[in-house]
Amino acid sequence: MPLQDILTRHEDLGRSIYYHEILVKGSDFEACSHHVLRFFEKYQLVRYSQITVNENRCLPASHPDFTVRLQEAIQKNRQILQDLIGDLQSEGVNTLHDLKDLPQGYKSKMNHVIAHFVDGFFGIDTYFYNLEEESHWVSREFQQKIHAMPSQHWIISIEARI
Repeated sequence: MPLQDILTRHEDLGRSIYYHEILVKGSDFEACSHHVLRFFEKYQLVRYSQITVNENRCLPASHPDFTVRLQEAIQKNRQILQDLIGDLQSEGVNTLHDLKDLPQGYKSKMNHVIAHFVDGFFGIDTYFYNLEEESHWVSREFQQKIHAMPSQHWIISIEARI
């Protein structure tokens, strides 16, 4: 389905509720939740009318399920990115050389969403976001920091409404 406008992608996706998992550093759950909510207050590219922290789905890095949950969230991002690339390929864009002739509109906007994803900009397509590194992934160095201070790193799960 072609996008009408990148800023109204939620209409094209047919959703008004989005779920995100945010990796964040802080002294405790409350500090981490506040940091995540503050990020969304200030963030210019995506605006939600309401954000709710799903406390029962939030996990500190000290929790035994943290590593599996983090890897699953990152894998969801990889699948989202692969799906976006597949959508662009189905529109005939198969090589980098094809980008030079990309017309403005659906194809260029899809490329824009992919570029934001790779570049680390949070978007409504994002499932997992590493707020500390401003990334959809987690670097090896940051993984080491998490393991060194597990009580100070959390996955904060949110539900956001357009």
